[in-house]
Amino acid sequence: MIDLYLCHGHVYVWNASAACDLRERHRIVGTFVGALPRLPRQNVRLGRPLQLMPEETTLLLNKGIARLLDGNIPPKTGEDASQAITEHRQQSFREQAEICKNDRKRKLHEMASVIAKGRAAKRKKLAQKEKADDKSSSSVSTSDVASSTWDQHEEEEEPRLSGEEMKELEAKLEKTTGYNEQAFLVQIMTEQDSEETQETIPWNYPTTDTEALRCRVFQDLWEKGYFLTSGGKFGGDFLVYPGDPFRYHSFYIAVCRPRTENMEALDIVRLGRLGSNVKKTVLLCSESETGEVNYTSLQWTGLN
Repeated sequence: MIDLYLCHGHVYVWNASAACDLRERHRIVGTFVGALPRLPRQNVRLGRPLQLMPEETTLLLNKGIARLLDGNIPPKTGEDASQAITEHRQQSFREQAEICKNDRKRKLHEMASVIAKGRAAKRKKLAQKEKADDKSSSSVSTSDVASSTWDQHEEEEEPRLSGEEMKELEAKLEKTTGYNEQAFLVQIMTEQDSEETQETIPWNYPTTDTEALRCRVFQDLWEKGYFLTSGGKFGGDFLVYPGDPFRYHSFYIAVCRPRTENMEALDIVRLGRLGSNVKKTVLLCSESETGEVNYTSLQWTGLN
């Protein structure tokens, strides 16, 4: 049973495995509305919680896949729970600090050749400076020969750090204690870890004929094996996908209209041109007298 939380009129899914289960097993997509911990100041990629449409929530409750809980009730916390959370965060900080230190040690070994070359170049410059200041040098040509000999020696032997030098660098790294706790990840508790059972609450949707028609159309298309998302961006009620929206484009724009509602010709033309421009088929969805869902497709074609 998947737990859905109703908070201020919206239904959310906080559990990560439950969100994956909804998408993979039940073809319920939803919309992520939470910020990512590592990238909080952007809205291209979002994370938990997963917000569900009212039609998705109604379907899950009718099929017995999920239960609805009150998300406005604050979790019960005491001194033991607060102490456990504090210890957990401190342990997480120590583990992340150790991982960071090991990562720096690994990078140190990877950059050992670069450090050795830098130290060799520094020693070479100091040697050249000492020879240039040596007044006992017999001639400039002798200095040039010595310099060329040094360069040839440096080219023949690849500079490497000795074992003592590497131990010295690792010792300095071990003494590093300047890790800022605010720079590490903090686990945010999104569910209450408690053995207490929370009572379900009623779901008051749909309340109008239009909402009931949307729920009926959504359930009928879902039972046919389609994935559905909100179609507000394309002027419809739902976007209908043949598979997961991560892999497929939508084929249809579902527009829910009561069978007794009159539609003007301009509205039909508008929907037909809209579907043609976005390369999708518009579906006019209505419910018959027997309760079945009828579909009328609109496709824009040229006149000869």
